[in-house]
Parts: sequence; C-alpha cells; structure tokens
Amino acid sequence: MLVKVRIFLLLFFFSVLSFSQNTEIKTLSGEVVNNDIEKSGIVIINKSTGGTTITDKEGFFRIGVRLKDSLFFRSVQIKAHFVYINEEVYNSDSIRVFLDVKVNELKNVDVTPYNLSGNLLADANKVNKKKIFNFDDVNIPGFKGERQEKIVYKNNSQILLNVLLLPLMPLDIEGMYKQLSGYYKNLKIARGLEKQYGVVVSIIQFYGSNYFMERYNLKEEEVYEFVLGASENYDLLTDFKSSNHGLILNNLDKFNESINN
Repeated sequence: MLVKVRIFLLLFFFSVLSFSQNTEIKTLSGEVVNNDIEKSGIVIINKSTGGTTITDKEGFFRIGVRLKDSLFFRSVQIKAHFVYINEEVYNSDSIRVFLDVKVNELKNVDVTPYNLSGNLLADANKVNKKKIFNFDDVNIPGFKGERQEKIVYKNNSQILLNVLLLPLMPLDIEGMYKQLSGYYKNLKIARGLEKQYGVVVSIIQFYGSNYFMERYNLKEEEVYEFVLGASENYDLLTDFKSSNHGLILNNLDKFNESINN
C-alpha cells in the first residue's frame, strides 16, 4: 500500500512539473524570410493561447509562446504556414521562418494586349512605383511618430515666471488659458489613460485571451477588465517592455488572489 502511494505521488509530481513547464510563457523573436514577398504586416497567431502579432517592415516579430504551442502565419500573399513549438524552437533565442508565395493565376483570360502574364504578384512588381523621397534618404533625423499637442505650461508657477519675464519672453495667452482652465491637467490624464490602455491591449494580444481565460477561469468579456485592474495595481508596463514575463505572471496571480479572497 505504501509503495502504491509513493508511485502515485511520484506520478503526480511529474505531471505537475510537466504542466508548469507547458504553461511557462517566454518571448520568441523571429524573422520571416522570402525576398519575393512584402515582409511587413504578416499576421502571426498563437493558436493555443490566442496571442497575435504582426511583422514589422523588415519581417521581424515577437510573440509569447509555451512549449507545444502552434504558430499560424497568415497573409494574402503567402501560403498558410504553421510552426510547432517543440523543445528546440522553445529553447531558441530566435527563429527564421521561410514562407512560400501564394500565386493567384487568372485562367481563360486574354491578357496579352496588356503585356500581363496572369501571375498577379509578378505583374504587380512590373508596375512603375513612385519612390517617396524623405529625410531618411539623406540621413537627416526626423520625427516619424504621431505628433501630440505640446503642453506649454506644466504648472501655474511657470505662468507666474513667464509674466515676470514678460519683457524677455513672449506670453502664450492660449497656453496660459489652457493651464488655468484645467485643460492641460485633463490632457495629461487622458494621455496617461491611453498609455495604460495601450499596454493592456498589448499584453492581451501577446499572451492571448485563451491564456487568461484558462489560467484565471475568466469569460472572454472579463479578460480586459482583469488585465486593466492588474495594471492599476502593478507596474506591468515596465515589466512588459523588459520582457520580464515571470514577474508579470506572478503579479497577475497576486491580483487574481486579491480579488477572489
């Protein structure tokens, strides 16, 4: 009887160990490879967790994976491609994924008068493209992001200082009104919330809704509120940027315990 109990405990221990290994998420970096395709905007879906991401203009991507997950690569210009996360892939720092071109051919259509072949990808590459000239072409630094409204006065003391130095510095009447009326305060709050909401969406996309639903017994419509609540109690932004997933998941577990106790 004692031997059976020991065998049961041993099997239970290995099953728990195996489960913990399968649920450990890590960041997998990768690059799609094929010079005949547009590398940007290719959708990558973790079929196991529901996590999603897209490739950048160079074809690079980052996505959260567990051992034995499956990644699905999708785009109108490529054939469907799957990558199984076995131990070799999981233990790699990065992977390179070759994608096959999806060729759409037109049948029973006379395209000879227009000098077309019927291969959409090949014909599209023959089209004259107008090259856009920008500051990158001449190595001049420039702003590439979305411009935001400048906050002229950070506090009321700056307005007083500006008034005292009026002969030397021009007074921004519109900026002064926005500061005194509380407009800038509300703008700061709005920007802070946008940043926080953006992080919440990024975390959900990275780990996948299914992961949160399975780990914390949530409904799909409850996932966003759960991660948002955790982000208000823990600094998930800093941890997410540094790919400190162990700390993120630990804090999520703590938050889950706090709302269920």
